[in-house]
Amino acid sequence: MSKYYELDEKTVIDYITNKVDFFAKDAVLETEEIGDGNLNLVFRIKDIKNNTSVIAKQALPYVRVAGEAWPLDIKRGEIESKILEIEYKLTGGLVPKIIKYDLDMYVMVMEDLSDYIIMRYGLLEHNIYPKFADQITDFLVKTLLLTSDVVMNHLEKKEYVKDFINPELCEITEDLVYTEPFGIYDRNNVEEDLKEFTEKNIYADTKLKLEVAKLKFDFMNNAQSLLHGDLHTGSIFVNQESTMVIDPEFAFFGPMAYDVGALVANLLMAYISADAWIEDKEVKEKQKEYLLKTTGEVIDLFNEKFLKTWDEVVTDDMAKVEGFKEHYLEDVLINTAGVSGCEMIRRTVGFAHVKDLDAIPNNDKRIDAKKTNILMAKDLIKNRAAFTSGEEYINLIKKYF
Repeated sequence: MSKYYELDEKTVIDYITNKVDFFAKDAVLETEEIGDGNLNLVFRIKDIKNNTSVIAKQALPYVRVAGEAWPLDIKRGEIESKILEIEYKLTGGLVPKIIKYDLDMYVMVMEDLSDYIIMRYGLLEHNIYPKFADQITDFLVKTLLLTSDVVMNHLEKKEYVKDFINPELCEITEDLVYTEPFGIYDRNNVEEDLKEFTEKNIYADTKLKLEVAKLKFDFMNNAQSLLHGDLHTGSIFVNQESTMVIDPEFAFFGPMAYDVGALVANLLMAYISADAWIEDKEVKEKQKEYLLKTTGEVIDLFNEKFLKTWDEVVTDDMAKVEGFKEHYLEDVLINTAGVSGCEMIRRTVGFAHVKDLDAIPNNDKRIDAKKTNILMAKDLIKNRAAFTSGEEYINLIKKYF
């Protein structure tokens, strides 16, 4: 850490100039800090003369929103850069390209995605992304299946598991997704008008908590595939033609269902938000129709591509036994529903919320939306064996709307 210092909008220009051979010699550089997450500093550095730019992301030795009272292993930035390089190769470019990683400063310099928008914000602006479901399911199948034991050499895979142990960030998930939202903890964030409903429908529901406990220990003990680890709509850049996945700093070897479930949960919350927030009836129905269709397509395309790719890439002889791939996929899909429910609940009453729900301006509509979110989530967790196709998710949405 002796060479490490925290960058700011002034020092990052000197840093980039000295460390990265990217900009033209006559470059005129400007920068802004654009990070909106909880863990890192993120800068866009732009040459306004030649219209080129890069992103510099620096890991901090603590959680940004809590300061030094919540320390974090700063080496997580190295894990993230390695994951992005692996995912870039596996997916053919569905993640940003890494230009440089600095081991002394824990800074990752990568291509700028300024012609994209963070998907969460794009959906809140009622945008529609027709190629998203196809592209994100390519990402999921290629990153998850190709890093599993059915494809990888088993010894090589175990070495990868060692390389990508990520204990501090896994502990955050274990606490903030699978534990604290289901009980009374100091870090939970429950609106006053939602407290009684939360106590009755979450804290007092012992059957719900039993199912969450099963999902938690699957997360902790199932080193199935190399996960992104935080695949929500705030970790995805989109435009009308392309999808880019970012921020895999929570990456480790865990259950495939965690990535798929986190994504599906955020699509469901976007649907709930659209119903509560959009006032123009025509715009509302168009956006809801898109989100309904996309949620179903993500599940169905994932199923279809998973089974097709399995036949093309599987190497383990026992994985080729008739019926095993269907058994394997069904287990992933069942737990996907459970993960979705946990993600939806934690984003409603846990530590870290989402703008989709929190920013609904009308108090009654916001509280009603959060109640619906909790009830849908409970359905997904407690009845997760019923959700293995896109149609079943569509029926769930129609049950509540």
